[in-house]
Amino acid sequence: MKPSTEIKVGAFVLVSAALLFGGVIALGSGKFFQHTEVIETSTRESVDGLQIGSPVKYRGVPIGEIASISFADRDYPEADKEPNAFDYASPAVIRMKVRLDVFGPQQSDLFTKDIERGVEQGLRARMTSAGLTGGLFVELDMLDPSEYPAVMPAFTPKYPYVPSANSRLNEILATLQRISNSISRVDFEGLGKGMQQSVADINRILETRLDPMLANADGFITQLDKTNTMLQTVIGDPKLASAIRDTSAMMAELRTSVPAAVMQYGEFGEELNALVTSQEYDVRRLLSALRATAENLEQLSERATQDPPHLIFSNPPPKLAPGQLPR
Repeated sequence: MKPSTEIKVGAFVLVSAALLFGGVIALGSGKFFQHTEVIETSTRESVDGLQIGSPVKYRGVPIGEIASISFADRDYPEADKEPNAFDYASPAVIRMKVRLDVFGPQQSDLFTKDIERGVEQGLRARMTSAGLTGGLFVELDMLDPSEYPAVMPAFTPKYPYVPSANSRLNEILATLQRISNSISRVDFEGLGKGMQQSVADINRILETRLDPMLANADGFITQLDKTNTMLQTVIGDPKLASAIRDTSAMMAELRTSVPAAVMQYGEFGEELNALVTSQEYDVRRLLSALRATAENLEQLSERATQDPPHLIFSNPPPKLAPGQLPR
């Protein structure tokens, strides 16, 4: 056998073995038997780190991989508004192969056929980093439609379309940029001058008001010490202790004598009440006699005023026998 023939045979054998090995691996992985559908999205963000074959995840669950990455001008040239001009703002179109078997036999076809309803409810595609040093992958997730409105492209997609949302990294960078812009607008020089003026005003207030207050406080403390000394002298005076003891003894005597005096006064009141009650009839008779005497004196006075001679010179009335009436 010629050397050239041997080389051809060896190459054929190697190629056949490689194809056989690749076929076994492909059959073992089951890719030939997986039911896949293509969906797409577009973005104006940088897709640096996203490659063909990068994973596609739905809420963290792997459901497919990136099939192609290109520009809208290439996939949809009919959408160019200016055919003879390069569109520098052309978005990147990302097409994804999605395995529908992960959703179960009853829901496999509904994911792509009813994707418009999912978009209305907030289904969005966003690029996510696999780690600090890892590449990017596309994550499908449900977001708030009011915060992430669905922005449809200028072209008509060939496959079920999922609007894109800004990546978390870009949102963080945008927030930091807004914070930086806000900080840059702050007048730190003016704030510094204002703080210096405030410190000067505080020092002036301390010098004009606080020092006299401290001096008055020192005088008050001195007077308080003197008052305390006088109070200690009064408290330590033996006469005060003796007066306190005398007061205690007087109070004890009052506690003993006052109840007895009150009891005596009560007994005296009872006796006086009994006396008044017993003499009540005699007092009434006396008052009745005094009243009759006063009436007789009043009649006598009237007769003396009206007919004095008759009262003085008239004969006394005749004596009447017992039972005889005057004529």
